[in-house]
Formats: sequence, C-alpha cells, structure tokens
Amino acid sequence: MRSRDRFVAFDLVFLGREPDLGTFSRKFDEVKWTSTHLRRLGPEHAAYFGGAPAELVVLVVSLAANVATIADILAKRLGKRGDSALRIGKKEITFQGPWKTKEISRVMAATITPTSKQEALKRMRQAKSHRIAETRAKLVDLEHAIGDYQGLVQGFNNMPKKQAWQKRRLRDFKTRLAELKKERAQLVSFMGFLERD
Repeated sequence: MRSRDRFVAFDLVFLGREPDLGTFSRKFDEVKWTSTHLRRLGPEHAAYFGGAPAELVVLVVSLAANVATIADILAKRLGKRGDSALRIGKKEITFQGPWKTKEISRVMAATITPTSKQEALKRMRQAKSHRIAETRAKLVDLEHAIGDYQGLVQGFNNMPKKQAWQKRRLRDFKTRLAELKKERAQLVSFMGFLERD
C-alpha cells in the first residue's frame, strides 16, 4: 500500500427479510476488508411472507476510494424499498427512500474522515467495542427474562392437575422460553462475529 492511501471505517445495518438480506450480503464480498453477519430476528417456527425478519451487519474498513462502490450498493438497496443505517462510532445516519449514488457518496464523504489504515483499524475496534457492550447489555436482560420464564414453566410443570387455561399458559411460556433461548444463541453468535479479528 502506498503511504498516501486513505482509509475509512464504519458499519452498516440493514433490516429486511432473511433470504433477501442473505443474497444482498454477498454484494459486499467484492469489497475488501468487509465482514458481514446476518441474524434472524423472528422465531424460527413462525411462517413469514418472504422469509423471517433479519438484521444484516456489515463492518467496513476500506480505502476511501471504495466509498463510491459502497454508496452504489446502498443506492441499489434503497431503490428496492430497503433501508440502511450507517454507523460511525456512536453516531448513526439512517437512509430511507430512493437515494442516488452521488448523494450517498456526498453524505458519506462529509461524515467519514479518511485516515491511515492503522487509525481506521483502531476506529473499527472502537466501533466493535461499542457494539459488544450493547450486545452484552442485551444478553444480561435476556438472561433475566430466560430465568423468569424457566421459573414460570417449572411452576406450571409442578402442578399435578392443570386446567385447560393453565395448559395453554404453559404452552405459551414454553414457546416464549424457546424464542428467548434462540435469541440468546443469535446474540452469542453476533458477539463471536464482533470479537474475531
């Protein structure tokens, strides 16, 4: 790399349907130093039109010259009625509606300060740290909720004779407990993604 090469670091967040985002995430495979993580947001057993809701997180450390390529990918996504959030450290910009590549490039150029590769990597580590702290806080809340639901399930299971409404509640509690455990597994997977280098 030439010493005059300038780098940028940011992360992108997309919400949509799992199959669409899975296909869309492959567009970033062509951009160097990007990594993606797709996680399902809805319960696995539910039937969804067009697939389960999901979140795609794209972490980017890139040459400043590649911002136009990324802006083009975003413009195409936004043209298909998608949306995107651009995060730089603790700041966030949400793109909604139709945007042109040049407009997105201008916003990104005004927001992202090109820097050295080392500084860009440092900023990405800071962004990851921030996301890890957010995810850990969610995990703590989730663990409390899982404990509460486990207690409810255990309480209903210990009843010798259950009435119809109690059986329904037990089923509901078991379903919710399974959803919470699945969400915990997804957050743990996201933590693993964030913590890898």
